[in-house]
Amino acid sequence: MGNNNKGKVIQMLSPENYIRKKARTLPIYECLVRSDWEETKMTTVTVARNHTNGNITVCSYLVDLFCLGVKDSMYLFNVPVHKYEEFKERVNGEMEMTEVDYTLAHNIVYAGVEFAEEFGFKPHKDYESVTKYMLEEDTEDIELIEIECGNDGKPLYMRGPFEDDAKARKIIAQLEKNAGPGKYDFVDVSEDWDDDDDDFDNDQEFDDDDDEFDDDEDDVNEFSEIAFEEKRELFLAMSPEIDNMDEDEGKRFINLVNSLVDDLVDVDQHNKFYDEFLEELHIEVDENEIPDQLLGIRPGDQPISEELKDRFISTYQLINENPELGEEELKLIQKEIIGVPGVYFLELLLLQMNDSSKYPQKIKEYARIYPHYPLIQILWATEQVITEKKHKKIPGYPFKPETFFPDRETIHPIEQFYTLMLYAFVSGTAMDINKIEAFSSVLWEFDLPKIQETTLITAISLFKISFLITHIRN
Repeated sequence: MGNNNKGKVIQMLSPENYIRKKARTLPIYECLVRSDWEETKMTTVTVARNHTNGNITVCSYLVDLFCLGVKDSMYLFNVPVHKYEEFKERVNGEMEMTEVDYTLAHNIVYAGVEFAEEFGFKPHKDYESVTKYMLEEDTEDIELIEIECGNDGKPLYMRGPFEDDAKARKIIAQLEKNAGPGKYDFVDVSEDWDDDDDDFDNDQEFDDDDDEFDDDEDDVNEFSEIAFEEKRELFLAMSPEIDNMDEDEGKRFINLVNSLVDDLVDVDQHNKFYDEFLEELHIEVDENEIPDQLLGIRPGDQPISEELKDRFISTYQLINENPELGEEELKLIQKEIIGVPGVYFLELLLLQMNDSSKYPQKIKEYARIYPHYPLIQILWATEQVITEKKHKKIPGYPFKPETFFPDRETIHPIEQFYTLMLYAFVSGTAMDINKIEAFSSVLWEFDLPKIQETTLITAISLFKISFLITHIRN
C-alpha cells in the first residue's frame, strides 16, 4: 500500500462505463428542450439525473426532427449543481429552454433517431457509445407521444454552415437512394446563417474545450468501435510498456483498459455489487470536527487538547506530502502525545510511505495492542487482504464499516478514505471484474479530496490491468 505505485499513466476511472451501467438507475433531476421545438424542429434536449452525493450527470442531444436525427451529443458527468447551472446558462444564452417531463424529452430524442434511421442516417457516435444509456429503453413502459418529424411527412435536409460540400452531397445521395427522387426536400441555408447567431453551432454548445467535458472522449470512441479481439491484441502489445508510457500514451492505454472492461462486465452483476457497496459505504462524514476516536481516545481516557488534535492532522498531511519532513514532525509529536493510538497509526503510515520491511510486523503488533482503534484495525485488515489469498480465512471477513465504527453516527474523512482503500483491495484482490468495476463506479458517489481520489483510482486501475493480464492472455 505504499505510495510508490507507478501511477503516472493511471489517471482515470471511466465515466462512460458508469453512464452505460448505472445512469438509468439515477433519479431524474430535470429535463429541458428548446421552447419553440415544435416550430423549429431543431432542438437541444437535455436529461439531467442526480447522484446520491448531490452532484449531477447530464446528457445533451442536438436533435434534427426534419431529417438527420441526433446530430451531436455530449455529457457532463458527476458535476456539482453550480456547474450544471453554468451549463444551463450557456445553453439558455443560445436558445430559450423550457423544463419538460422526462416522457416528452424521451419521445423527442427517440422520434428523431427512428425517423432518421428510416433513411439510413445513424445518430452521432457519442449517442451510440454513451449518451443513449442516459435515456430509458424505448419500451411500452414509456408513454408514446406522437412527435411530428420531417416536412409534410417527407425528410427535409437543411444544410447548415458546418456541413461542407462533400458531406452535403453524401447526405443528398443517401436521400435519393432511401427516400427516392422527389420524395425529400433540400434547403441550403449555410450561407444565410451567421456564426454568431447559429443556435446549433456545435463549437459553441458542445464545446470540447470546456474543463467539464471529457478530454478523452475521442479515445474512448475509438475503442468502442473496435472488436474485442482487436482490442485484446492491442492490450497485450501495449501492457509490457506501461512503465515507459508518456502521459498521452498512458491515457490512451487506460481508455483501452476501460473499453475492454466494459466488454467483459455483466451489467446485472455489476449493479448488484454497486448497490451493496453503496449501501455499506454511505456513512455520514463530518469534516468540521476532529473526533477523539480519530486518535483512538475512548470514553474515560485522558482527553487531549484541540491543539494536539490539529497537530495530529498536520503531521498526517505532512507525511503524505513529504515523508522526510513528516518523519521529523512525527518524532516531535511522539514526545508530546504519549500512548495515544493515533501516533502509532502515523508511524505505520510513514512505514508504508517508505515501503519499510518493518511494516508487516509493526501492523500486526499494533493491531494486537489496539484492538478497538479503527484506523489501525482497518490497516491490519487491508494487510491481511493483500497477503491472504483465501479471504474467508481472515478473522472478521467480510468486513463491514460498522465493525470498525460501532456506535458512531459520523466518521472523519481520514477514516472514510482508509475504509474505501480496504474495500478497494477487497474488491481488487478478489479478481472479479464485476466487483472491481462496481467499486470504481461507486467512487463517483463520494466527494473525495483530489489526493485521495487519485490514490483510489490508481489502485482500482491497477487491479483492472492485473485482471486483464491474467484473464485475456489465452
